[in-house]
Amino acid sequence: MNLADLIRHHARRRPAHAAIVARDRTWDYATFDAAVDTAALRVLARGVGQGDIVGIALGDTPEHLAFLYGIARAGATILPMDKRWTEGEKERVARHFGAKLALVDAGDAPIGDVVCETVEAPLHIDRAAHAKLPDSPVGPDLGLVLSLSSGTTGRPKGPLITHRNMYHRFLIYTITLTMSEHERFACASPMYFSGSRGFTMCELYFGGTVVLLPPPMAPAALIREINDYGCTSAFIVPTIIRRLIDASTGPGYCLPNLRLLISTGAALFTEDRALALERITPNIINFYGSAEGGGISALTSAHPEEKSRTAGAIVWGTEVRVVDADFNDLPRGEVGRICYRSGGSAHEFYGDPEASRQSFRDGWYLPGDVGFVDADGFVTITGREKDMIIRGGVNIYPNEIESVLLGHGQVTEAAVVGAPSAALGEEVIAFVTTRQPVDPEALRAMCARQLAPYKVPKVVQVLSEMPRTNVGKIDKQRLRASLG
Repeated sequence: MNLADLIRHHARRRPAHAAIVARDRTWDYATFDAAVDTAALRVLARGVGQGDIVGIALGDTPEHLAFLYGIARAGATILPMDKRWTEGEKERVARHFGAKLALVDAGDAPIGDVVCETVEAPLHIDRAAHAKLPDSPVGPDLGLVLSLSSGTTGRPKGPLITHRNMYHRFLIYTITLTMSEHERFACASPMYFSGSRGFTMCELYFGGTVVLLPPPMAPAALIREINDYGCTSAFIVPTIIRRLIDASTGPGYCLPNLRLLISTGAALFTEDRALALERITPNIINFYGSAEGGGISALTSAHPEEKSRTAGAIVWGTEVRVVDADFNDLPRGEVGRICYRSGGSAHEFYGDPEASRQSFRDGWYLPGDVGFVDADGFVTITGREKDMIIRGGVNIYPNEIESVLLGHGQVTEAAVVGAPSAALGEEVIAFVTTRQPVDPEALRAMCARQLAPYKVPKVVQVLSEMPRTNVGKIDKQRLRASLG
């Protein structure tokens, strides 16, 4: 089972069908298949063998997709590296995972003394490359990608996703998320991101069309291009969805042709989801999952209103448990540690048995989320174990407070953390960004009207922008550090 074999199938089945559409060119499936062969040959020529790790630090281009599938066709394992990282960050990750080769764009600096291959754009495609490729049978349990889960700070963790795991994730994407070969799929997030890479590779695996609309892009421009390119589906992170809401002045939907809008990677709060359904498209799926374990649940537009504050129903092929600290099952409706497993779940962090013991247990993955499953099988996330605030012995989950803050019409983002307190152990501190100036005390008063007194933030700080991790999520570690 080599996932790249389906690209060959599509090249024979409908060679002239558009595989990748970029602003400067279009590749049909015959061209894309030849590009994948070319990429595989380039990797093999540098001495890469089956199971070797290849870093990929490329921009969001057709070449990036050709080398993702080319590495797979060569039987090697993809190590995603953000093109925006510094040379030192790239070298640290490449060395940590023992990358035999790293791919960089023409014009980018080499990565320390890591062996690098420079990828030109446009790629010089060898139409006869297939005849030159050696036979390299790939088993379903060979590593496909090390889907980094902690960026470059501390010790990077890489869950090893096999060809079999990724195939199962693709089944979830088509069965639960309804992706198909008939889509024109807008890729509007960096392909370094696990979700963006997975959905984009999936669309090509199905034989659909990927439209590359890489960031940064102003919201109005993104709306215009998704419409102009005739996109029928898209993956857009919640941060950008909030900006599209602000840019949608109406009347009507700003993306009227979208059959499917997938939101994942961070929380899309209920209030934002309601506005997105009203202004962007009526066809939104909130997808809850992780780089390590794949998908857990999905909230669709068809689900009843009373489920709108949940993370949705458990996705196809996935089992979910809620357990206590001793890994004992808790009854439906009781809050505990979320754990889950499916054919798409990794079983370990590559080369890191200590981290693996903390997050993987008897085939189950523990993402660090706290929540419950209700009687109807809908998952609700109440917070993160590491984000939980213990104030005066009471557990407080930031998500609840953040949701209240986002209910204010001028608040665009909210993040709640715990600060050390000699009297109470921890105090609740909130950070927000706003469209227009807002009195922080007015935000505290709003929280006081909707929350128990012990959950009301002691301080609300208004920021011009939130610090972010390298995958675009709000960096709560930096927010805590800013408190001194």
